[in-house]
Amino acid sequence: MNKPTFLFAGIFASFAFAWWGMAMVPHRQMAELQPQVDEDTNEAYPVNMGGAHNAGRDIYIANGCQVCHSQEIRDAHNGSDLKRGWGKRRTVPLDYFYDQNVVLSQVRIGPDLANIGARKDEKDAAKYTAAWHYQHLYYPRYTSPESNMPAYRYLFDKRRVTGERAVDALNVEVEDGWQIVPSAQAKTLVSYLLALDRSHELKKSAAPAPAAPAAAAPATK
Repeated sequence: MNKPTFLFAGIFASFAFAWWGMAMVPHRQMAELQPQVDEDTNEAYPVNMGGAHNAGRDIYIANGCQVCHSQEIRDAHNGSDLKRGWGKRRTVPLDYFYDQNVVLSQVRIGPDLANIGARKDEKDAAKYTAAWHYQHLYYPRYTSPESNMPAYRYLFDKRRVTGERAVDALNVEVEDGWQIVPSAQAKTLVSYLLALDRSHELKKSAAPAPAAPAAAAPATK
């Protein structure tokens, strides 16, 4: 084999090996995943949230939320996500089983949102509710004074008050007789955020740990 052919074969083998390890092996592992079912309660995880959930994720992506927010809780060895209260455990592939578009993200200008639907604030019960999210989207500094998140006011409508104010009208300054209410897109987006909960306890493998190798017998003369 001449040198050019040998070089080409080496380059091809390197790319083929990398492709197999980074694409085919994970694909085969993911293909074997199945939702887990609790034997006592018959509760399945994860649950397919359906079209409304997918529509919310589409709005999430269309507005670039994944640019600044991740949806991946790292283990304690790779970051302080658990200490920050972003989740009770690290995320695993099963958490994204039904996701058509996985928005893990690589940047964290804002906090992780993998479990934003389950997040609570012991000091402020109103925090992270639907009303809080609407206020945060309309004017982020109102709920988080140090936030550098842009305002998404185009997701809200200005309507005249006829009779009683709308139940979901925002608590913002507006001319008398008018109100700011979330649009259908804002409601779908917030519904998606409130459904983000990947804190479900996962089953642990029942397989026994491999036995330690037996010590080698001393050599005999």
